[in-house]
Amino acid sequence: MPTAPAPKIKNELTGFGGWLILPMLGIILSIFVLPATIYAQNIEVIEYWDALTNPLSDSFIPLFKELIYFEILGNSILYSVLLFLCYVFFTKKKIAIKVYIFFQLFSLVLVVSDIVLAMTLLDLEFEPSDIKDISRVLVSCAIWIPYFLLSVRVKNTFVN
Repeated sequence: MPTAPAPKIKNELTGFGGWLILPMLGIILSIFVLPATIYAQNIEVIEYWDALTNPLSDSFIPLFKELIYFEILGNSILYSVLLFLCYVFFTKKKIAIKVYIFFQLFSLVLVVSDIVLAMTLLDLEFEPSDIKDISRVLVSCAIWIPYFLLSVRVKNTFVN
């Protein structure tokens, strides 16, 4: 008597596992690290704001106020996107892939434009820390954007 074939077991990669754990941890950490970093970078600016932005002050820096406003706006957008990304990521929404890629690219644009603007407006030299900051974001983009575009696990996880 012929036996029925065994049911096929789906061995699909789905859910938060494998390499997808790393971007997930990055998202969670960024929720806490980003505000702390913004605060740490701007605490002295807040303390000396009047002296740096008052044209009558000896410490006045032209266009410094505009540069800080640009940074505040850029970081506010970045953090808002991060919070939205957190929601769509953990609810496994299909749009999470595009939002994650946007987050990565916006981070890159923000870092590069901030460095270029600071160098231009404040007449600063390009420093090794600038190379480190740009390289960190570039490497992140180079790894995670292709992963989110090509990974079977990503495609199978973000389906809602």
